[in-house]
Amino acid sequence: MIIKMKKNFTLYWPGFLNGELYKDLGIITMIFNEHLNYNSCILCNKNEENYDQVINKNIAIHYIVDDNTISNVLVNTDILLLMGYYDFNIKMIEKFKSINPRGKIYLKLDMNIHWLKRIVFDQYAINLLNECTLISVECKNLKKIIDLSWPLKVEYIPNGFYNAGINRNIEYKEKENIIITVGRLGTYQKGTEILLKAFKLASKKLSNWKLKLIGDIDPNFQGYIENYINTNPEIKDRIIFTGRINDRKLIEEEYLRAKVFCLTSRFEGFPNVFDEAANKGCYIISSDIDPAWDITDDKKYGSIFPIDDYNTLANELITVCSNEERLETVCRDIQIYTREHFEWIKLCQKIDSFIKEND
Repeated sequence: MIIKMKKNFTLYWPGFLNGELYKDLGIITMIFNEHLNYNSCILCNKNEENYDQVINKNIAIHYIVDDNTISNVLVNTDILLLMGYYDFNIKMIEKFKSINPRGKIYLKLDMNIHWLKRIVFDQYAINLLNECTLISVECKNLKKIIDLSWPLKVEYIPNGFYNAGINRNIEYKEKENIIITVGRLGTYQKGTEILLKAFKLASKKLSNWKLKLIGDIDPNFQGYIENYINTNPEIKDRIIFTGRINDRKLIEEEYLRAKVFCLTSRFEGFPNVFDEAANKGCYIISSDIDPAWDITDDKKYGSIFPIDDYNTLANELITVCSNEERLETVCRDIQIYTREHFEWIKLCQKIDSFIKEND
């Protein structure tokens, strides 16, 4: 009997924190370790984290101390995962290939349209990027733009969901009249005030609906919230700020109970919250960012409104929340669509296949 040796998979992310284990870069590393017969490790800076969550998943942590510690990890790495078109990743491509020329590199671009438009290549960068075995981008529209303008081959691989506990079909009858959003509340990127303004306008026609906002609140946004509540006392009991929810099963319960997930971001890559909400049967309402078209299958399973346009969002909330039949249909269909196209284990199998094509 021939025992096949496991290959070594390394995530290089200098600023890695425990909480990123359930974001795309951590999930990919975890799935290669647990489901695809690799030994995964993370190469990062040492900080105050104890990395107990990572260690509990049997993923090794290697700290960036000096060139020798980096070299010792890289020389034994079969696949190196890099996240984002950053200078430190371009330099790492060069370093890795000088130490381990047979090693393979997967560069996940984690791109949004604004970042994409700012990228200008020189021949040095092109040469190094051509050393990557696989480069991928998360949105179909960005892939179209890249195909027309980049001198490189880039594959389409979206972000996905990875169940922490609930892995079953969600029945619409389990849901309540709740609209949720999840993220860093009050930052310029997330545009939380757009959602609050829209809910105020829609609230009279949605008298039996609640708005639940999940996540840390930016300190600079606290004053806005207090003023909003004080000037709209009639709806204060229908707006719930939960704070950050770290327990994965608890956050899945929030998605499960909600009928609508709303994102008002001004820009995004491909937010993991889209997949998590869709997998739990939420109707998606989003600002016009590229991944919204992917997760809703071109508005088949959701609605898209112009960025910053809270009036249109308010009208959309009224229309969607008043249409019980559509909400129930989407609840069923978006789960099927998401599990077919956005399940992380399937996506990682696709990544693995692309990499093995070059064996």
